[in-house]
Amino acid sequence: MNDQIIKPDYIFETSWEICNKVGGIYTVLSTKARTIVEEYHDKYILIGPDVWMETREHPDFIEDQNIFASWREKAAAEGLNIRTGRWNVSGRPIVILLDFTPLFSEKDQIFFDLWEQFKLDSLSGQWDYIEPAMFGYAAAKVIESFYEFNLSASDRIVAQFHEWMTGTGVLYLKENVPQVGTVFTTHATALGRSVAGNGLPLYAKLESYEPVQMAKNFGVTAKQSLE
Repeated sequence: MNDQIIKPDYIFETSWEICNKVGGIYTVLSTKARTIVEEYHDKYILIGPDVWMETREHPDFIEDQNIFASWREKAAAEGLNIRTGRWNVSGRPIVILLDFTPLFSEKDQIFFDLWEQFKLDSLSGQWDYIEPAMFGYAAAKVIESFYEFNLSASDRIVAQFHEWMTGTGVLYLKENVPQVGTVFTTHATALGRSVAGNGLPLYAKLESYEPVQMAKNFGVTAKQSLE
């Protein structure tokens, strides 16, 4: 039996809360960054939403146009609107901030394809679902572009996606770049939050709940389907 731990050459990590302080995931990612950078240096790459792009200053983002300059030009030619820099936290990891709004015009086709391929039930998803779903999808396209420009089939690559907001990225890579290993971390599921938030016993009756019907009852079908 071989117990050797095989380490990746590159780690990509995608979250709605990278350089975007809205909840606890921000703290999780920002505080572990230094440890990972010490091991992987600039082969640890974070992808977050460019939600500050219309403002002059970003409190968390130190832009550096020299980072991946050649690839960034190629990505722009592919229609990917990105900025490169570093997260202003301990370890200063590389960050790619992504403007995913161009995908809004393609959302119907994207969701149709995801239904055809994975039976993703997105029909009831409102804007709070559509926006992050397009971000996750676009983040995967960024990873695909980076892989095709900078890496090869001999490189070991892991892409971690956090919470349902980025789940479309996992599906995109599975279909289009299967050589990239993916990790999906829920932290807390949308359905679990709904059950607990409505005062129902979660663990005591966990096996008695029918997920699809419960998701429908709480109006979280699209999010539950993506998870």
